[in-house]
Amino acid sequence: MYKNFDSNDLSYREFFFTTAEDFGGKGRSGLKYVARKNVNDPFPAKGAYFGCISEGEEKNGAYSDLSIVVFPSNEADDLQDRWMIALVVGSLGFKNDYDLVTLPGTRRMFTKHLLGNDLTKESFVKNDFLDVESQDGFKSFCDNNEIPDTLANAIKNYGKVILAASVINPNNELACKETIGRYLGLYAMVRDWPTSNAKRKKVQEAVLIDDSKLNEEAEIKKLLGQRKYVVLQGAPGTGKTRMAKKITAESSNVFFTQFHAETSYSDFVYGILPNVNAENLQYQAHEGIFVQAIKTAQAKADEPVYLIIDEINRANLASVLGPAFYLFEPTMANSGVKIEVCPGLALTKLPENLYVIATMNTADRSLAVVDFALRRRFAWYTLVPHAVKPDSGYKFCQKEFNDISDIFEKYATDEELNLQPGQAYFIVSEHDQGDEIKTRLQYEVMPLIKEYLANGMLARSKDDFVDYFRRTIHEEMFR
Repeated sequence: MYKNFDSNDLSYREFFFTTAEDFGGKGRSGLKYVARKNVNDPFPAKGAYFGCISEGEEKNGAYSDLSIVVFPSNEADDLQDRWMIALVVGSLGFKNDYDLVTLPGTRRMFTKHLLGNDLTKESFVKNDFLDVESQDGFKSFCDNNEIPDTLANAIKNYGKVILAASVINPNNELACKETIGRYLGLYAMVRDWPTSNAKRKKVQEAVLIDDSKLNEEAEIKKLLGQRKYVVLQGAPGTGKTRMAKKITAESSNVFFTQFHAETSYSDFVYGILPNVNAENLQYQAHEGIFVQAIKTAQAKADEPVYLIIDEINRANLASVLGPAFYLFEPTMANSGVKIEVCPGLALTKLPENLYVIATMNTADRSLAVVDFALRRRFAWYTLVPHAVKPDSGYKFCQKEFNDISDIFEKYATDEELNLQPGQAYFIVSEHDQGDEIKTRLQYEVMPLIKEYLANGMLARSKDDFVDYFRRTIHEEMFR
């Protein structure tokens, strides 16, 4: 047995099972899991492992359902060692965990906490947690991470049943234990191990994602500089219009309009309208806000000019823009074709200093369908609900926000996540003693959730929402 495995295995094994107990894996009646290990001396010919499987399973032999397993390696050169920690389905498949795995939130939890952060390069999450027949994605992951021979030997028979995995370096104790802790924290959340606030806090700290680097404003400004025409999409309360105005706050060249079902070409671009102030019936030319923005951009070529279109999907954009719609085409300038926007104004492309920011409510299903032509011409940025630091005089109700967010995370499909109420619903006066947020939940959030449920959305979340509002504001969703 090589020194690296000899010195590190016991340390990490003790850390693994101690952490599992700290996260609620040990209750008054004993362990809530079954410990398994194969780390004999000498190093097992078929590979080593240690981990925990579902409570009630046998200590040896084939098993069912979800487990967390660490696969050590044992290379001749200690510095070449790479281990793997994985979420694994037992070879007997699903017995009690089938419903758990079908919840969108189970896979989403691992995706959220393993991908999109410091573990992205070294982590794999299967696209379908019910798929225990294919291993193509996992094989590609292993090929890209240069798995050492002794580790490859250990995992070769598990490729089809590994749902999530991360490569860890046993020579980096801090990072290695952090990753093991994160997996055990996620497993504890899936299993509902924590039964006390202290244990829940430990789990939350283990899986915590640092979102302090989230800077939507900077990202949108960068995207706007690259693409010029951007749609900010998101659920109600995510601050789409507020963000558009914030981005353009320092400019004196800002045009704002809000679309509705009756918005027409003559409103937005150009039309001939009756002069209601004239004694006799007269008609006069009307330049819409789009033409006004273009002419301002031409006159102030050295300054950025912004056009904000609020609720862009409330109108038929192709009808509202008419032929001017083609000016948003990225390759339009190369065609040399002039588009007549209005009398005296024909363009092959929009001014370089004209920027368009549109907003779109993803929760309003009564709106016009956004076609591919629009999607091709605009860049799309999704604003998601998240914790915020509100303006002076206000406070953010973190607990209530987290409660609603957790239910969405657990039950919502990817499409239904676009329905989650945004952070604006949870901002109240700093002096609020609970009355304002209770009113907000009762008269704004609960009716919104009821509407979703009535339309067949978030069906599996119904009982959780009913229970939440009953406990929180002492109101029944359905009478």
